[in-house]
Amino acid sequence: MIIDRRSFNYVLLGHLQSDAIERRFGWLRQLSGANYYISTRQVLESDQKIRALSLLKFSKLCLCEIDEAIDRDSSETDTASDIAADSIVDALQFDCFPSSSDANIIYYVSGYIARSIVRSTRCDYCKESLIAPGECESIEMDDSLDYSAATFLNSINRGGLARPTDFTFSLTVHCWRVFQEIKGQSELLERLLHEPNQQSLFCKVMDRANCIQTCGYEPIETNICIAGHDSIVLIARRFFNCVAKNLVKEFTNNANQSGDSSSAKRKRKCMKLSSCI
Repeated sequence: MIIDRRSFNYVLLGHLQSDAIERRFGWLRQLSGANYYISTRQVLESDQKIRALSLLKFSKLCLCEIDEAIDRDSSETDTASDIAADSIVDALQFDCFPSSSDANIIYYVSGYIARSIVRSTRCDYCKESLIAPGECESIEMDDSLDYSAATFLNSINRGGLARPTDFTFSLTVHCWRVFQEIKGQSELLERLLHEPNQQSLFCKVMDRANCIQTCGYEPIETNICIAGHDSIVLIARRFFNCVAKNLVKEFTNNANQSGDSSSAKRKRKCMKLSSCI
Protein backbone atom coordinates (compact mmCIF):
# COMPACT_ATOMS: atom_id res chain seq x y z
CA MET A 1 0.00 0.00 0.00
CA ILE A 2 2.86 2.38 0.79
CA ILE A 3 4.51 1.79 -2.56
CA ASP A 4 1.31 1.80 -4.63
CA ARG A 5 -0.59 4.67 -3.01
CA ARG A 6 2.13 6.79 -1.44
CA SER A 7 4.53 6.55 -4.40
CA PHE A 8 7.42 5.32 -2.27
CA ASN A 9 10.38 3.91 -4.17
CA TYR A 10 11.36 1.50 -1.43
CA VAL A 11 10.47 0.62 2.17
CA LEU A 12 12.95 -0.32 4.91
CA LEU A 13 11.13 -3.14 6.72
CA GLY A 14 13.66 -3.09 9.55
CA HIS A 15 12.37 0.31 10.64
CA LEU A 16 8.78 -0.93 11.09
CA GLN A 17 7.67 -1.22 14.72
CA SER A 18 6.18 -4.63 15.71
CA ASP A 19 6.17 -4.25 19.50
CA ALA A 20 2.38 -3.79 19.61
CA ILE A 21 1.81 -7.06 17.76
CA GLU A 22 4.32 -8.92 19.92
CA ARG A 23 2.72 -7.46 23.06
CA ARG A 24 -0.68 -8.69 21.97
CA PHE A 25 0.60 -12.20 21.23
CA GLY A 26 2.40 -12.23 24.57
CA TRP A 27 -0.86 -11.31 26.30
CA LEU A 28 -2.64 -14.13 24.49
CA ARG A 29 0.05 -16.62 25.53
CA GLN A 30 -0.11 -15.52 29.17
CA LEU A 31 -3.90 -15.94 29.23
CA SER A 32 -3.43 -19.46 27.83
CA GLY A 33 -1.23 -20.61 30.69
CA ALA A 34 2.06 -19.11 29.50
CA ASN A 35 2.10 -21.64 26.67
CA TYR A 36 4.08 -20.60 23.60
CA TYR A 37 2.24 -22.91 21.17
CA ILE A 38 -1.40 -21.90 21.59
CA SER A 39 -4.35 -23.21 19.61
CA THR A 40 -6.95 -21.29 17.64
CA ARG A 41 -9.56 -21.92 20.32
CA GLN A 42 -7.27 -20.49 22.99
CA VAL A 43 -6.66 -17.41 20.84
CA LEU A 44 -10.39 -16.80 20.42
CA GLU A 45 -11.18 -17.31 24.11
CA SER A 46 -8.30 -15.09 25.20
CA ASP A 47 -9.33 -12.42 22.73
CA GLN A 48 -12.81 -12.38 24.27
CA LYS A 49 -11.28 -11.86 27.71
CA ILE A 50 -9.13 -9.01 26.40
CA ARG A 51 -12.14 -7.32 24.82
CA ALA A 52 -14.12 -7.64 28.05
CA LEU A 53 -11.29 -6.11 30.06
CA SER A 54 -10.91 -3.29 27.55
CA LEU A 55 -14.65 -2.61 27.64
CA LEU A 56 -14.59 -2.36 31.44
CA LYS A 57 -11.56 -0.10 31.32
CA PHE A 58 -12.97 2.45 28.90
CA SER A 59 -16.62 2.30 30.04
CA LYS A 60 -15.62 3.45 33.55
CA LEU A 61 -17.77 0.86 35.30
CA CYS A 62 -17.02 -0.12 38.88
CA LEU A 63 -17.22 -3.65 40.29
CA CYS A 64 -20.27 -2.83 42.41
CA GLU A 65 -22.29 -1.86 39.34
CA ILE A 66 -21.22 -5.03 37.53
CA ASP A 67 -22.17 -7.20 40.53
CA GLU A 68 -25.57 -5.54 40.80
CA ALA A 69 -26.25 -6.07 37.09
CA ILE A 70 -25.23 -9.74 37.31
CA ASP A 71 -27.38 -10.32 40.41
CA ARG A 72 -30.35 -8.61 38.78
CA ASP A 73 -30.06 -10.71 35.62
CA SER A 74 -29.58 -13.93 37.58
CA SER A 75 -32.60 -13.24 39.78
CA GLU A 76 -34.79 -12.55 36.73
CA THR A 77 -33.51 -15.73 35.07
CA ASP A 78 -34.18 -17.80 38.19
CA THR A 79 -37.72 -16.45 38.46
CA ALA A 80 -38.48 -17.29 34.83
CA SER A 81 -36.90 -20.74 35.27
CA ASP A 82 -39.02 -21.43 38.36
CA ILE A 83 -42.18 -20.46 36.49
CA ALA A 84 -41.24 -22.73 33.58
CA ALA A 85 -40.46 -25.63 35.95
CA ASP A 86 -43.82 -25.25 37.72
CA SER A 87 -45.69 -25.21 34.41
CA ILE A 88 -43.88 -28.32 33.16
CA VAL A 89 -44.54 -30.26 36.36
CA ASP A 90 -48.23 -29.30 36.28
CA ALA A 91 -48.50 -30.65 32.73
CA LEU A 92 -46.86 -34.02 33.50
CA GLN A 93 -49.12 -37.08 33.55
CA PHE A 94 -46.46 -39.69 34.52
CA ASP A 95 -47.81 -42.19 32.01
CA CYS A 96 -44.46 -43.31 30.57
CA PHE A 97 -43.06 -46.64 31.78
CA PRO A 98 -39.77 -48.25 30.71
CA SER A 99 -39.82 -51.50 28.80
CA SER A 100 -37.64 -54.47 29.72
CA SER A 101 -34.74 -53.32 27.53
CA ASP A 102 -35.12 -49.73 28.71
CA ALA A 103 -35.00 -50.83 32.35
CA ASN A 104 -31.76 -52.73 31.78
CA ILE A 105 -30.15 -49.75 30.08
CA ILE A 106 -31.36 -47.40 32.83
CA TYR A 107 -29.89 -49.71 35.46
CA TYR A 108 -26.54 -49.69 33.63
CA VAL A 109 -26.61 -45.88 33.21
CA SER A 110 -27.57 -45.35 36.86
CA GLY A 111 -24.49 -47.32 37.90
CA TYR A 112 -22.34 -45.15 35.66
CA ILE A 113 -23.92 -41.99 37.12
CA ALA A 114 -23.31 -43.20 40.68
CA ARG A 115 -19.67 -43.94 39.88
CA SER A 116 -19.22 -40.53 38.27
CA ILE A 117 -20.66 -38.78 41.34
CA VAL A 118 -18.45 -40.70 43.74
CA ARG A 119 -15.33 -39.99 41.68
CA SER A 120 -16.08 -36.25 41.59
CA THR A 121 -17.17 -35.80 45.22
CA ARG A 122 -14.84 -38.40 46.75
CA CYS A 123 -17.33 -38.73 49.55
CA ASP A 124 -17.73 -42.01 51.45
CA TYR A 125 -21.29 -41.12 52.45
CA CYS A 126 -22.29 -40.61 48.80
CA LYS A 127 -20.65 -43.92 47.90
CA GLU A 128 -22.59 -45.70 50.62
CA SER A 129 -25.95 -44.28 49.47
CA LEU A 130 -25.42 -44.51 45.70
CA ILE A 131 -23.37 -47.67 45.05
CA ALA A 132 -24.42 -51.11 46.28
CA PRO A 133 -21.55 -53.19 47.68
CA GLY A 134 -20.83 -56.68 46.35
CA GLU A 135 -23.19 -58.72 44.23
CA CYS A 136 -26.67 -57.36 43.65
CA GLU A 137 -29.75 -59.42 42.96
CA SER A 138 -32.08 -58.62 40.09
CA ILE A 139 -34.38 -55.75 40.97
CA GLU A 140 -38.06 -56.20 40.19
CA MET A 141 -39.39 -52.79 39.21
CA ASP A 142 -43.11 -53.41 39.55
CA ASP A 143 -45.36 -56.30 40.51
CA SER A 144 -47.35 -55.91 37.29
CA LEU A 145 -44.22 -56.01 35.09
CA ASP A 146 -42.43 -59.34 34.70
CA TYR A 147 -38.80 -58.31 34.18
CA SER A 148 -35.68 -57.58 36.17
CA ALA A 149 -33.42 -54.61 35.54
CA ALA A 150 -29.99 -56.01 36.43
CA THR A 151 -29.88 -58.72 33.75
CA PHE A 152 -27.90 -56.69 31.21
CA LEU A 153 -25.35 -55.47 33.76
CA ASN A 154 -24.85 -58.97 35.15
CA SER A 155 -24.22 -60.34 31.67
CA ILE A 156 -21.51 -57.82 30.75
CA ASN A 157 -19.97 -57.18 34.16
CA ARG A 158 -16.44 -58.48 34.68
CA GLY A 159 -16.05 -56.97 38.12
CA GLY A 160 -15.40 -53.32 37.23
CA LEU A 161 -18.92 -51.96 36.86
CA ALA A 162 -20.69 -50.13 39.67
CA ARG A 163 -24.02 -51.44 40.90
CA PRO A 164 -26.52 -48.73 41.91
CA THR A 165 -28.59 -48.83 45.05
CA ASP A 166 -32.37 -48.90 45.03
CA PHE A 167 -32.44 -45.14 45.59
CA THR A 168 -30.12 -44.43 42.64
CA PHE A 169 -32.00 -46.73 40.30
CA SER A 170 -35.44 -45.47 41.34
CA LEU A 171 -34.42 -41.85 40.89
CA THR A 172 -32.86 -42.54 37.48
CA VAL A 173 -36.05 -44.32 36.38
CA HIS A 174 -38.05 -41.31 37.56
CA CYS A 175 -35.78 -38.98 35.59
CA TRP A 176 -36.25 -41.16 32.51
CA ARG A 177 -40.04 -41.09 32.86
CA VAL A 178 -40.11 -37.30 33.20
CA PHE A 179 -37.75 -36.74 30.27
CA GLN A 180 -39.62 -39.16 28.01
CA GLU A 181 -42.89 -37.37 28.71
CA ILE A 182 -41.30 -33.96 28.05
CA LYS A 183 -39.77 -35.29 24.85
CA GLY A 184 -43.08 -36.82 23.73
CA GLN A 185 -45.02 -33.54 24.05
CA SER A 186 -43.95 -30.85 21.61
CA GLU A 187 -45.18 -28.03 23.85
CA LEU A 188 -43.15 -29.19 26.86
CA LEU A 189 -40.09 -29.89 24.72
CA GLU A 190 -40.26 -26.45 23.16
CA ARG A 191 -40.59 -24.88 26.59
CA LEU A 192 -37.51 -26.78 27.75
CA LEU A 193 -35.41 -25.90 24.72
CA HIS A 194 -36.26 -22.20 24.87
CA GLU A 195 -34.71 -21.85 28.32
CA PRO A 196 -31.13 -20.50 28.44
CA ASN A 197 -30.03 -23.26 30.86
CA GLN A 198 -31.88 -26.49 30.10
CA GLN A 199 -29.89 -28.54 32.62
CA SER A 200 -30.80 -26.25 35.52
CA LEU A 201 -34.46 -26.27 34.45
CA PHE A 202 -34.54 -30.07 34.33
CA CYS A 203 -33.02 -30.26 37.83
CA LYS A 204 -35.73 -27.92 39.11
CA VAL A 205 -38.39 -30.02 37.41
CA MET A 206 -37.04 -33.17 39.06
CA ASP A 207 -36.87 -31.43 42.43
CA ARG A 208 -40.60 -30.71 42.17
CA ALA A 209 -41.57 -34.01 40.52
CA ASN A 210 -39.89 -36.16 43.18
CA CYS A 211 -42.44 -34.97 45.74
CA ILE A 212 -45.36 -36.37 43.70
CA GLN A 213 -46.63 -39.93 44.05
CA THR A 214 -46.87 -41.40 40.55
CA CYS A 215 -48.87 -44.56 39.78
CA GLY A 216 -47.90 -46.63 42.80
CA TYR A 217 -44.42 -45.16 43.14
CA GLU A 218 -43.74 -43.52 46.47
CA PRO A 219 -42.34 -39.97 46.47
CA ILE A 220 -38.54 -39.91 46.51
CA GLU A 221 -37.23 -38.19 49.60
CA THR A 222 -34.36 -35.73 49.52
CA ASN A 223 -31.02 -37.48 50.03
CA ILE A 224 -28.34 -35.08 51.27
CA CYS A 225 -25.22 -36.58 52.81
CA ILE A 226 -23.37 -35.25 55.84
CA ALA A 227 -20.93 -33.42 53.56
CA GLY A 228 -23.83 -31.47 51.99
CA HIS A 229 -24.02 -33.22 48.60
CA ASP A 230 -27.55 -33.32 47.17
CA SER A 231 -27.84 -36.67 45.41
CA ILE A 232 -31.01 -35.74 43.52
CA VAL A 233 -29.38 -32.72 41.85
CA LEU A 234 -26.19 -34.64 41.06
CA ILE A 235 -28.05 -37.56 39.50
CA ALA A 236 -30.50 -35.37 37.55
CA ARG A 237 -27.65 -33.24 36.19
CA ARG A 238 -25.67 -36.19 34.89
CA PHE A 239 -28.74 -37.95 33.55
CA PHE A 240 -29.71 -34.85 31.57
CA ASN A 241 -26.22 -34.62 30.09
CA CYS A 242 -26.56 -38.21 28.90
CA VAL A 243 -30.00 -37.91 27.32
CA ALA A 244 -29.33 -34.41 25.91
CA LYS A 245 -26.52 -35.78 23.74
CA ASN A 246 -28.86 -38.39 22.29
CA LEU A 247 -31.53 -35.73 21.73
CA VAL A 248 -29.09 -33.52 19.82
CA LYS A 249 -28.03 -36.47 17.68
CA GLU A 250 -31.68 -37.21 16.92
CA PHE A 251 -32.30 -33.60 15.87
CA THR A 252 -29.19 -33.70 13.67
CA ASN A 253 -30.25 -36.94 11.97
CA ASN A 254 -33.75 -35.58 11.33
CA ALA A 255 -32.30 -32.41 9.84
CA ASN A 256 -29.99 -34.42 7.59
CA GLN A 257 -32.83 -36.66 6.47
CA SER A 258 -35.04 -33.67 5.68
CA GLY A 259 -32.35 -32.28 3.37
CA ASP A 260 -31.94 -35.38 1.20
CA SER A 261 -30.69 -33.44 -1.79
CA SER A 262 -27.79 -31.84 0.05
CA SER A 263 -26.86 -35.08 1.80
CA ALA A 264 -26.98 -36.95 -1.50
CA LYS A 265 -24.64 -34.38 -3.02
CA ARG A 266 -22.24 -34.78 -0.13
CA LYS A 267 -22.30 -38.57 -0.49
CA ARG A 268 -21.61 -38.36 -4.20
CA LYS A 269 -18.76 -35.94 -3.61
CA CYS A 270 -17.25 -38.20 -0.97
CA MET A 271 -17.57 -41.23 -3.25
CA LYS A 272 -15.91 -39.30 -6.08
CA LEU A 273 -13.02 -38.22 -3.89
CA SER A 274 -12.55 -41.71 -2.46
CA SER A 275 -12.58 -43.23 -5.95
CA CYS A 276 -9.88 -40.81 -7.06
CA ILE A 277 -7.64 -41.97 -4.22
